[in-house]
Amino acid sequence: MIGALRVAAVRGGALFALCCALSVHAQEPLPDRRGAGPPVVTGAPVIAPTAPAATGTVSAKPRTAAQESLLDILQQLEQVQAELRQLRDAVEVQGFELNQLKARNRDLTEDLDRRLRVLEQPAVAGDTPGSAVVPPPANTESKPVTPEQQKDYDAAFELMKQGNYAAAVKAFREFNVKHPHNGLADNAQYWIAEGTYVQRNYKQALDEFNKLVSAYPHSQKQPDALLKVGYSHYELGAYDKARKTLNEVVTRFPNTTVAKLAGARLDKMKKEGR
Repeated sequence: MIGALRVAAVRGGALFALCCALSVHAQEPLPDRRGAGPPVVTGAPVIAPTAPAATGTVSAKPRTAAQESLLDILQQLEQVQAELRQLRDAVEVQGFELNQLKARNRDLTEDLDRRLRVLEQPAVAGDTPGSAVVPPPANTESKPVTPEQQKDYDAAFELMKQGNYAAAVKAFREFNVKHPHNGLADNAQYWIAEGTYVQRNYKQALDEFNKLVSAYPHSQKQPDALLKVGYSHYELGAYDKARKTLNEVVTRFPNTTVAKLAGARLDKMKKEGR
C-alpha cells in the first residue's frame, strides 16, 4: 500500500511538471510576420497582393497539438490525485484496524496470564473443573516467588504482550536459567512454547510443549500444553498423532475449555478427511 502511494505520488509529480512545461510552451506567442512584405526578387515584376474574398463567417481557431496534450495531461493529473486520495483513505483504515488487532492481542495475552496465575494458587475442591481429574500429590507445595523473580518474569511477559515474541522467548529462557526451580518455572516454560508456536515454528514448539508436559507433570498448565501438542502435530501434518493427543485431552480433562477446543479440532479434522 505504501509502495502504491509512492508510485502514484511520483507519477503525479511527473505529470504536473510536464503539464507546467507544456502550458508555458503553449502560451509562447508566435513570431509576428505581418509587417514583413514578400521577398523582393531583383528584375522580377512586382505583383500587388489581392485581398481575399469575404466569406461572411469567422472560423474557430483550431487547437494546437501542445494544447491537446496539455488537456490530456490535466485529465491524467486529476485521475492520479483521485487515486492518491483513495490510497490515503485505505492506509488510514488499515492502520486503524491494525491498532485494534494489536490491542486485542494484548488484552487476550493479559487475560490468559491472569487465568494461569489464578490456577497456580492452592486449589479448593470444586473450584476448578480439572482439579478433581488431575489433583497434585499431597507432598507438593507451591514454591515461593521472590520479588526479583517476579520482576524478571513481568519484564519477559511485557515483551510477550508487545508482540515481540522472539525477544520474549529469549527472556523467559534466561529467566529459567537465572532462577532454576522457581515457582514460575512451568509458567515461563509455557510461554517459551507459546511464543515459539505463535511464530509458526511448530517443530520447536512441539518440543517445548512436550518439555513442559514431561518436566512439570503436576502443573496447572498441563491441559493447555497437551492441547497445543495436538495442535502442533496437526500443523506439522502428523494427523494420527494429533488425533491421538486431542482424544487424550478430551478423556483426561472432560467438561473443560481445553476439552471443547480439542473436540472442535477433531471435528475439523473429520470434515477435512484427516
